[in-house]
Amino acid sequence: MRQIKLTWNVSHLTPYSVPVTLSGSLFAPDEAIATERPVDLLVCLHGGSCSGKYYHPSYLDHSYSFARCMTERGYLVLALDTLGMGNSSKPEPEKQLTLEVIAAASDFAARQTAVALLDGEWLQLPPHSKLRVSGLGHSMGGMLSVYQQGRFQSFERLIVAGWSNLPLELGDTDVASVQAGLAAGGYIATDRQPMRGLFHLPDVPEQLIERDDQHAGLTPVTLALAALTPGSVTREAAAIGCPVMLLYGEVDVSPDPQREAAFYPLASHSTVTLIGRAAHMHNMASSRLQVWQAMDTWLQES
Repeated sequence: MRQIKLTWNVSHLTPYSVPVTLSGSLFAPDEAIATERPVDLLVCLHGGSCSGKYYHPSYLDHSYSFARCMTERGYLVLALDTLGMGNSSKPEPEKQLTLEVIAAASDFAARQTAVALLDGEWLQLPPHSKLRVSGLGHSMGGMLSVYQQGRFQSFERLIVAGWSNLPLELGDTDVASVQAGLAAGGYIATDRQPMRGLFHLPDVPEQLIERDDQHAGLTPVTLALAALTPGSVTREAAAIGCPVMLLYGEVDVSPDPQREAAFYPLASHSTVTLIGRAAHMHNMASSRLQVWQAMDTWLQES
């Protein structure tokens, strides 16, 4: 698998007077990309306390890499570090880092990447290649992908994994208590221990969980508040017209996954997929290959 680390200057899309950059990685197959059908680019947004490494955790063995699995199937994978998280800028004051600003930056990166690929700047796609850009958002990234698609129509298809437009269920953790405990602003660390039962089933190795938790990062308070506020992106969900796949583990944040499709009334079609032997952190689950296979099958059929 080839990896290209990328950075975009998105200062012009923000209210800040200092430079603001968005980081990400583009993953591609080692071999030449087939041209019998459109080339699929998956733009991946991660959840709270994570980064683009959720899709390629280089500190774990290869079997936990979504990017590796999908590039082996011929996809291009663009894993972004959400603005304010990972290696992307964390500008101050954080409260100006709104959903609109974050979505505009991610949309810019997705479109710039598509243009560069078609222009032959990276990977040297064959002449006259067609590129099909799809979105994948997990957890808080699911919220962001819904907002981005509703506002900017970045994608031809959208997978929303582990995000609920119903009031969230966080396992044994009380949502109101989490909201009350948030700082007034800034970038905050997440204590994952209280949500261990939501994130992972008992069959996930403890050593793996500990190693992943060591790589947890900061989350903007604005995003944490938005994710904990019911209805934060329902207006944007209602505006989405592309095909939508909604995916959940057997333990996840939605109190009723089958009701989630109703939030996307204009989607050309919507699919709700439930995966057994998986909790909220799908890419760490023992059934992760089943998760990825379900995504691949849906993308090929949509």
